[in-house]
Amino acid sequence: MSLLSRFYGNNKVNEALVFYQRDGRFPHGILLEGEAGLGKKTFAKRIAAAAVCTGAGEKPCGQCAHCRKIEKGIHPDVVTVAPEEGKRSFKKEQVESLRSDAYIRPNEAARKVYILCEAQYMTVQAQNALLKILEEPPAGVMFILTCDNRFKMLETVRSRVVTLALEKVSTEDAVSALMERDPSLDAEKAERAAVSASGNIGQALRFLADEKYAAVMEKADALCVKMEKSDRFGILQELSFFENDREGLIRCLMQMRQLLAQNTKDTFGKKKERRYRILPLQAAKVLAIIEQGEEYARQNMSMPLLTTWLGAGIGSAFEE
Repeated sequence: MSLLSRFYGNNKVNEALVFYQRDGRFPHGILLEGEAGLGKKTFAKRIAAAAVCTGAGEKPCGQCAHCRKIEKGIHPDVVTVAPEEGKRSFKKEQVESLRSDAYIRPNEAARKVYILCEAQYMTVQAQNALLKILEEPPAGVMFILTCDNRFKMLETVRSRVVTLALEKVSTEDAVSALMERDPSLDAEKAERAAVSASGNIGQALRFLADEKYAAVMEKADALCVKMEKSDRFGILQELSFFENDREGLIRCLMQMRQLLAQNTKDTFGKKKERRYRILPLQAAKVLAIIEQGEEYARQNMSMPLLTTWLGAGIGSAFEE
């Protein structure tokens, strides 16, 4: 069985890659888009493995020397590039070094693959440097970029890659993934993590491993439930949990943004699994308040004042 077919959910993305592999014509540039926790880096490694795999049958086989080396992160022809440790900016010099290396013949495989992680942090100069090689790539060279939002990339870069969007999976698939990773995991606990993470397997794993993170995730969900009920006092109560935890509040607001955005998407898609009975217009008002709240939090606004401001603002979004 191909490793691509074992990547939970994202059937359309899987099908596209299987087609490229069978056709033998991988795009020279692929952009994997999706929020943190969806497995972009994992999927990028599997695409790279499919591109150099020498096993029989569906690729990547996971058994040949190329696949094993990629899994261990030691393949000389699969290079991962990311922002420097402790920094968010992705510098032009990193791309220029990559560009020079791309013209050197592969060591072992039939092609070279470069995985550029968190490409949304590339400076304009770095993106322009990358553009030069995307326009006329050397033969046998492939680029895989990961980012949280394609529109953070220059349009000229986007136009020269194939964009594949990773999505959250169903609760059932998320539970299956968690149980497969840890067969001893209690099924009820796995479902709780999957639901709290809204089908984001990476976030669900963190939910299980980090109690503080789990508490923040649950507060974000509880706030959305209070909003659904137009419970202004309840909203203030939930926010008061963060009066001495600035970073926790920021993470909570970020999670609320994801929950509300997914809820709006499900509403327009007329999905029966819509999580909250919150109208898109109400969600839009709350999202604007959350965005401003995040900015105030990063500007070191007094936490009691900030949580009160947020509670009043979010509550007003549900007034008739």
